[in-house]
Amino acid sequence: MSSAPSPIEHTPLITQSFVWKLTAVVAVMCLVTLAIAVTGRMIGKSISHAGNTADPTVHEIIIGNDVLGLPANVIRFQSQRVSGVQNAVDTYFAWPGMRGYSLENRNIFNQTSSAKGLIFARITQATMSRDMSGRFDPIYKRLTDGQPVAGPDGLDSFRLRAGAGYASELMYVERTSGERPYTVRCLVEETGADRTTTTQTGCQRDIFIGKDLSVTYRFSIDHLPQWRQIESDVRSYLESALAG
Repeated sequence: MSSAPSPIEHTPLITQSFVWKLTAVVAVMCLVTLAIAVTGRMIGKSISHAGNTADPTVHEIIIGNDVLGLPANVIRFQSQRVSGVQNAVDTYFAWPGMRGYSLENRNIFNQTSSAKGLIFARITQATMSRDMSGRFDPIYKRLTDGQPVAGPDGLDSFRLRAGAGYASELMYVERTSGERPYTVRCLVEETGADRTTTTQTGCQRDIFIGKDLSVTYRFSIDHLPQWRQIESDVRSYLESALAG
């Protein structure tokens, strides 16, 4: 007598284990997609800001015997946007107004062919006993070549001798009999057959502030007629940033 066939066991196509595995895979894929989206947004934001930040958080930066409170959006380089001891800090401002980077003025900071509307200022511990104004009479005046030429708003321009290490530079000096005249150096470029002199890369000046700080600031030659206001604004902003 033959035995009865064993009943066929029907295994469900979708088991609870399969559902859990599928749910886990979907969850992981969702997390990966979210991470990609967030990372892309962060990278895109970083690229669009070109290294700038609109963050107004103030950092206390110690240089030598001085402490400066500076918002992150006026500090040029990301590595310097931290509180603590530093050898130098590089700042930049939209001018007029001495404003830091923001979404509203980002076009000023993102220029590539011009620095018009910007002031750059590097702050370090002073290494010389005289700032640029103090160096004019004992040093620069002896290196001038020819007679001064009248410049904008009470300035005279002097050409510096090429052999003295200041090739392609003009020095603009306040027309005054004082011992510490306003003094600024501007790079120049000679163009055309008549060797016409034009200034294209801007002007540079250094001043002292605080207990022992030297500030070297640069601005476009287009703003040279406003030199008095620029000097006042740079000094006022950075001196107000000094602690104590």
